[in-house]
Amino acid sequence: MSNLTPGAADGTSSGRSTKRSVFRVLGVLLMGTALVLIGIAVADFFAAFSSDEFGAEPTKFWMFFAALPFFALGGLFLQLGFVGATAKYVAGEAVPVLKTSMDQLGVGRYPSGSTGSGPYCRSCGRQNDADARFCDSCGTSMSV
Repeated sequence: MSNLTPGAADGTSSGRSTKRSVFRVLGVLLMGTALVLIGIAVADFFAAFSSDEFGAEPTKFWMFFAALPFFALGGLFLQLGFVGATAKYVAGEAVPVLKTSMDQLGVGRYPSGSTGSGPYCRSCGRQNDADARFCDSCGTSMSV
């Protein structure tokens, strides 16, 4: 039987976990930095307009534009860090609905015209009888 855990076969599961953690931490740090810079720029902008001095101008509004690359990179890193969790969530929500819809339509129950009730062939995808030793369609051995 195949192991469906990503990275388990080649031993990279812990490496992926570390990368996800790094992406998540960097994403939060970059987004936090962007929000602080934006906050300073906006506060300076409104402080200049509420000042009693004639001709007062904002001097730190450039920080808003400096924050934009931090904001973009932080968002990218957060997406990379959470892409697996997002994909699992979407699959968990969508697959049962799709399966129910396909069953009601009678589509995909028995690929290639098979009528078996056992395992699917790993070569051609046909469902065979539970006690079949070889695929009814292509002849591939059903043993693992």
